[in-house]
Amino acid sequence: MNHASSSKAVLWLLLGALAAGSMAFYVFQIWSVNQPSHFNDFYAPWWAAHELLRHGRNPYSPAVAHEIQTVIYGAPAKATSADNPANIAGGFAYPPYAALLLWPTVYLPFSAAQKLHLALSLLVTLLSLSLWLRALLFRFSSVTWLTIALFLLGSFPAMQGIKLGNLSVTAAALIAAALFFLSENRSVLAGIFLALSTFKPQFSIVLIVWLAVWTASDWRHRRSLAGSFLGTMLLLVLVGEWLVRGWIGQFLSVVGAYRQYTYGHSLLDVWFTPSWGWIAASLLVLATLVIGWPHRLQPANSTRFFLVASLMLAVTLIVIPTLAPHAQLLLLPGFLCVLREQKSIFKGWTKLLLAGAWTLLAWPWIAAFGLLLASAAVPVATLIQFWALPLDSSPLLPAAVALALGCLLASVRRAAHQGHSFLAEK
Repeated sequence: MNHASSSKAVLWLLLGALAAGSMAFYVFQIWSVNQPSHFNDFYAPWWAAHELLRHGRNPYSPAVAHEIQTVIYGAPAKATSADNPANIAGGFAYPPYAALLLWPTVYLPFSAAQKLHLALSLLVTLLSLSLWLRALLFRFSSVTWLTIALFLLGSFPAMQGIKLGNLSVTAAALIAAALFFLSENRSVLAGIFLALSTFKPQFSIVLIVWLAVWTASDWRHRRSLAGSFLGTMLLLVLVGEWLVRGWIGQFLSVVGAYRQYTYGHSLLDVWFTPSWGWIAASLLVLATLVIGWPHRLQPANSTRFFLVASLMLAVTLIVIPTLAPHAQLLLLPGFLCVLREQKSIFKGWTKLLLAGAWTLLAWPWIAAFGLLLASAAVPVATLIQFWALPLDSSPLLPAAVALALGCLLASVRRAAHQGHSFLAEK
């Protein structure tokens, strides 16, 4: 590495540290300042798993939900009727086998379990990054890895997910592991990890549909992925039934209630109203599958395979009923694909699309840094009224990444027809 490259790498490292520091100030001093001291997303699944695995109680019961509400909000919700969704607001909203992922922590006091989960969340986030970089054959130095890690951990989605103890971090890591093992031709492990990721089914559903199409396109060589995934899913369903009789119906009821007591709407619901949002979501998923169709024969270690998989994850964030920024950890492989190929692909008007995507990504750091600078002259209590400023770009980010990946795929296909190959392949 020459002197100019070394200086540039160090400059990006310092910028990553500044971005992470600014975001930490925003998250801890502004975004979370008025939240209750016990407000977090980890307590609900932890307590439900604790009661299920140690005492055999039904984690979906209103009684367990009321205990969770009392700890987090100070008192149980006052429901007007037995079937009011408020009865289970904030309760356990996962399949029973999600409790097995928390099994080691249920024998610890919550404070210790929370600290352990925090440490594990940091580790699995960095592990996800390493897996994506290896799967994408990203050539990088230790300084580059550290720089990307700083930007990742210093992003609002990662910081929010880790601070709240949300299990989105774990789900994103399991998806990363599944696709990494698939790229290494270890389909059995890939199927197992993909099945485990379904404890948060909204994260993996679109990807699973695509992988089903991909597997069926070369059944002879890819059937081990289907067998491993279906076998693991059957085992998880049976284990869930052993833990909680009739859990599927109860889980679906909880999911329905969850959408009522939270703002359970997708971006498309916001843009097109809930009445039209599900239609737009169906058409978008169908269109994405059509875009991926010409690449269905590509091996799992190819650039095109990862472009399609990353596109599926970006589209997932547009169609699933959540606006939570921590779900945007699923955009990581998409940004890595764009980062690696931006110089060779984006030309002409597509450069504007690329610039837009990077601007939307950078905006939370820019706004957070602005708030940090303002805190030198203005009391932080005054700045709290601008708490939403760094989040303004969040709703547009998945769409921008999806469009950028769509342009990448179009360029790849066009280059293949012309006999060129400027994308790195294994």
